[in-house]
Formats: sequence, structure tokens, C-alpha cells
Amino acid sequence: MSALKPKYTVSSYPDRGEVHFSASGFWDMETMTQFQRELIAAARPLFENGKPMRSFADLRGFVAQSSEVSDAIRTAVTAAAQLGTERTAMVSDSALTRSQYRRLHEDLQIQTFEDPSEALQWLRED
Repeated sequence: MSALKPKYTVSSYPDRGEVHFSASGFWDMETMTQFQRELIAAARPLFENGKPMRSFADLRGFVAQSSEVSDAIRTAVTAAAQLGTERTAMVSDSALTRSQYRRLHEDLQIQTFEDPSEALQWLRED
């Protein structure tokens, strides 16, 4: 099933203090580890300079994950909050994924959206 094939992208926008990522499919721990490395590398210029970070997460096509991957996501989110992530806008097409993501991200100010432009508008509000 190609819809469950794990995929992701990571981009950094230091001038805006933003890190954007997309994730889809069903992940194994190898994919999660690779994603975390790229996400840390993208965010490093922000947290090393003490800039607050905002994250844009496009999780359309990201399905509910195994408990092992969910635990790794929770660990990454806790670290992101400690490093200065102040706000996350999440776009998802799945109520189950939105629910799981909110539960895993209790330490962050997070808002979920169906429309990417609305998510970016909220993310950039002061």
C-alpha cells in the first residue's frame, strides 16, 4: 500500500523563526530516527541562538502510529518545548491523528487545522 509508505520533508526558515515539516504514512523506528536527525539539524540554528521557534506540521496522510513511534514523538516534542518551541500549527485530514497528536503534545501551544493557509496565519500571529 503506497498510502502507508513513510514519507517526510523538513525545512527551516530562520528569518521567521519557523521550522516546517510534513509527515505521512505509517512509520517504523528507522524512519522516525532519520526524521528526528533532520528536524534537529533544521532547528539547530534557531535554538542555538536562543530564538523562540514556531513549527508548522503538515500531517495530512499521517496515520495513527505504533506505541513505539508515538513514544518517540512524545520525547521529541518534550525536547522541542525545552529548546524553545512556543507554538505549533498542525494540518491534518484525520480526526484520529489530530487527537493522538494533541495528546502527545500537551506541553506545547498547539492548534489543529484542515487548511494550511489558516494554520500559517495562526502560527504567525503575535
